[in-house]
Order: sequence, then structure tokens, then C-alpha cells
Amino acid sequence: MEKIKLSKTNEEIIKEVLPNGLEVYLLPNKNVNNYYITFQTKFGSLYTEFKTDSNDYIKIPNGVAHFLEHLTFKMEDGDASDYFANLGSSSNAYTSFKVTCYEVFGYDKFKENLEYLLDYVQTPYYTEELVEREKGIICEEVKMYEDSPSSKLAFALYESLFHSEHYKYLISGSVEDVKKTTLKNIMDAYNTFYHPSNMFVVITGNFNSEEALGIIMDNQAKKKFKRKKTIKIKPCKEKEEVVRDYVEIPANVNIPKVNIGLKIPLSNFAKIDVPLEELSVIISMIINANFGRSSELRERLVSGNIITDGLAISKSFTKDYLILEFAAESPYKERFIAIMKEAFKKITISKEELNRKKRVAISNYILSFDDIEERNTDIANDLINYGKIIDNLYDIYNDLDYKIVKEVAKKINDKHKAICCLVPKED
Repeated sequence: MEKIKLSKTNEEIIKEVLPNGLEVYLLPNKNVNNYYITFQTKFGSLYTEFKTDSNDYIKIPNGVAHFLEHLTFKMEDGDASDYFANLGSSSNAYTSFKVTCYEVFGYDKFKENLEYLLDYVQTPYYTEELVEREKGIICEEVKMYEDSPSSKLAFALYESLFHSEHYKYLISGSVEDVKKTTLKNIMDAYNTFYHPSNMFVVITGNFNSEEALGIIMDNQAKKKFKRKKTIKIKPCKEKEEVVRDYVEIPANVNIPKVNIGLKIPLSNFAKIDVPLEELSVIISMIINANFGRSSELRERLVSGNIITDGLAISKSFTKDYLILEFAAESPYKERFIAIMKEAFKKITISKEELNRKKRVAISNYILSFDDIEERNTDIANDLINYGKIIDNLYDIYNDLDYKIVKEVAKKINDKHKAICCLVPKED
């Protein structure tokens, strides 16, 4: 057992790696009444061509990770969610680009919830009949995604940004993808990605860490797994330039919705000698200073009635690119786009603003330890994005070098950008 001390806090994460390769991360908190358990596999919608060891690449349809998430709840004696509901617990699951997560919230019956979560995910009950029956349900869900303005806007942007990367596809896949998915596709994915060595458990909240480890270790010792295999995802080369600069899509909206995406090569930052986790923090602070709630730009947009609500900002990293998104509802989309283009040319941050952002970030970080869902998510994101727990986040915030921050700000530009607009359909 390893104890990961989180710098400048009184918190530590307990880590255990079981003989079958399963990683366990525990962060107890006696100040809350409930607990949150996630059981996750490093398998998301991006991974559609893969192989193990020296075997040939296997290709599966888009959306299989999401399809598999649906099917995993199906047990021979019923639906796993019914068992949790009978315990008075709340269960769910979700699929993202890089991970599939099965979760349960509870106040009591910790042992029963933890054991059953491990058991239903690790007890595959997939049949031809189940696959065919579930297709109709998932197709209806896909149609909902395709009709949702927010989903339509997001994936129209990704289609504009990416030539090869699978970010451009719906996480659920299309209706056509769902219809052509077979039991073999499901089993190929499960047997590859649902091995314990490709999975991890994160538990946060009010629980006993020794008991949790005892339950997990005994549970896993009773099960037999095939030997661990190395998983290789087929690489793809993504071009720097975007697929299209601008697109308008008629949709069921009353006011235009605009999403602007910047596609910035990570090679821009290659000469700035900081690890990815520090670069991520720096970029967040720069973007927050220039476009955040307290920024002059946000005030200009709101007071001028250029946007109706807020400016939604997101940041993500692919293997080779930083992706920044800026989305808003605007009755004056041309003016909104013009103001944003102008702002992209002036991205900067003062030393005073950086110091303010550092203080706020440190305060929010300390306060976040009482939010068991946020802490659980942060642990999982560290593992997925960096392959380790970031135990010095306080120090990263506190020790940011203004010269380095200014250099990073200079590298953020709109050379490669895409703009997508949802506009009201004409009568």
C-alpha cells in the first residue's frame, strides 16, 4: 500500500495495486455522510482500432464503448440498477472519449454496494438477443443527441476541427454504427479493455479504507482473469489545419448559438520547459483572465447584450493539440465573432491578475476536498490525462513563474480555428 501525500494539505490518497493489475485509489473524508465509488476502464469512444500483443488490429464501429456500457447493466437475473435502488443507493454510468465509468453513491451498506459494483461490471452477460434488443434503445438515444442543439453544436465544431481523430464522431456513434454493431464487436472490446490491469477503482467520502481494501482484495481473489496483455491503439496523424473555417446549421433554436474552436499544436509550447499538468494550469489561468466571469471581455459582451447568458469555455488536450472552445448564445452572432477574434489577438495576463488567480485557485483547491464527487473526478482525470496522481497541485499554483506564464500566453493564437453557428430555421 502506498500513501500519496497531497502537498500543503492534510489529505492523502491511499493507492493499492492488486496482483491482477487493478489499481485502487482511496480518499476518505469523515466530514461528509455519504460515499462515491467509481469503477472505470480506460476505454472510450476514441478507441475503435486496437490490438493486443502481436495480434492484428481489430476494428469496431464507432460507439461500441457506449453500447458496451448499456449492456453491462444487463444481468442474467435482471438489471444491475434495480439492485442498487433496492439498497437505497444511486447508480449510473457514462462513456467519454477516453473512459467508461460505472458509479454508485451511497450512505450505508458500503460492502454490498462495492461488491456488487465490482461483480456486475466483471460478469459479462452479453447475448445476440440482448445486443439486438438494446439497439432500438440506443438508436433513440442517438437521435436525441443529434437533435439536441448543444450536442449538435459541439460535434459540428469537432467535425470542423478534426480530419482523422475520432473526436469528430458522436461518443454514441451514429444510428448506422449502432445498427451494425455485433456481439463479436462487444466481446472483442470487453475482452481487450475490461481486464483489471486496464481498470481502476476510486472511492471518496465517508468509508473505512482498510475495509474497502479488504472487500476489493477478497472480491478479486475469487475471480479468474486471463493474463494481462499490452493494448495498442492504432495511431492516426492529425493535420494542423482545420477541416472548415465556418459553417452555419439551421436548427430548432430561437437565437443563434455560436461555438468557436481553437486548434493549437502542442509543439508551440515545446520550448517552454514545463510538464503537461503545469501547462494545463497556466493555460486555464490565462483563459480565465481573458475570458472568465470577471474579465473585461465578459462584461463587454453581457452589458452590450451581445450574449444572452454566459460564455461557456472548455479546454482539452488531444495527443498533439490543445483545443479551446468558446460557446455562447448571441442575437448578434457576427458582432460576437468579431469581438472574439479581436480578443484572440490580445491574449495576455498581468502579474497582478496572475497573483489574484493563484490565490483563488488555491482557495478553490482546498475547498474542493469536501466535494467527494469533484475529488473522485479529479483523481480519475489525473490518471487518464497524466497517468499518475498530481500530488503537488498546491505547489504548481503557488510557484507559477510569471515569465513562463507570459511565454505561454504568447503561444495561444487563433491561427487554426473553426466557427460553427446554429441559426433559426426559416419558416
